[in-house]
Amino acid sequence: MHFFPVELFDHFRISLCRHDEKIVPWQVELPSQVNAKASFLKSIKPNSKEYKIFRDDKSWLPLQDSTETTIMSHNLMAMILPPYKIYPNTGEFVTDPITDKLIPYKPDDPGLDEIQQTWFFKVLVDVCQSPVAKKIVNQNRDTMDTRKVWYELCTHCQNSMSSKMPSQELLRYAHTAQLVNSGHRGKNQSWITNFAETIRQHQALQTDENKLSDQMCVDVLNNSMRGTTHIKGVLDTYYTARKAAGIPDPFNITFEEYVERLIQAAQPHHSTLGQSRNRSGQSANFHSILGGESDEEEDDSDEEEDP
Repeated sequence: MHFFPVELFDHFRISLCRHDEKIVPWQVELPSQVNAKASFLKSIKPNSKEYKIFRDDKSWLPLQDSTETTIMSHNLMAMILPPYKIYPNTGEFVTDPITDKLIPYKPDDPGLDEIQQTWFFKVLVDVCQSPVAKKIVNQNRDTMDTRKVWYELCTHCQNSMSSKMPSQELLRYAHTAQLVNSGHRGKNQSWITNFAETIRQHQALQTDENKLSDQMCVDVLNNSMRGTTHIKGVLDTYYTARKAAGIPDPFNITFEEYVERLIQAAQPHHSTLGQSRNRSGQSANFHSILGGESDEEEDDSDEEEDP
């Protein structure tokens, strides 16, 4: 219980309190907020053409990121939730103590869930074109359980040798690539951000015990800056400044912070060039390593809306 001074209560009673307004319970959205949210959700029209084609396991990681983002934008995240009930703390599936079987996921609105699953299952039928993905989809045609399809797809691709190959190629690229020898004719910032994305994708393909440490990521990126005069000393300057300031553990820097410092250091150099470089000769970036999608753009005028 909280106590307030009499003067504060009198001020509230006389000048702030409105007896003619409806009392809204604490932490409950106001009608205006509810209407705005409903209007926004109503304006979203799920379009199956926004989902990328899944042709092989090598392209799984960018496709997974793209699909999950698209599903979130369509407000259909429930379609790829785990197919069984899970423990919130551990993420493990819950087993029925009597039947010793996994407890299936139960939607809040079964009717709506069935309609949404039918629509999204049609999306999966269209986009899953790799042999194994087609097999997984066909095995679940009777139930049209999109949650189970997505779970089996994730399990297969995370353990597939084909999906592990890009991880090795990304790591090899990260160890050997150097900005000064890359032939990159665009902005230095774009090369740095592409390199950071290479590391992110490699980390996403690894189990927790196999991921590179933050310091290893910093060392790999620092090695790629060798020979680039205007930014090769960024890390040493940072270490020296922290050591001179008497900061404990002066050599501690996160990978994200180092990337940001490199981008800032590269900006003045690019500004002095005086003109934009021709991007037509820009070297291939890390996306070519993954065998990026080459989907043909289709007419977006044909939209499929969520029933």
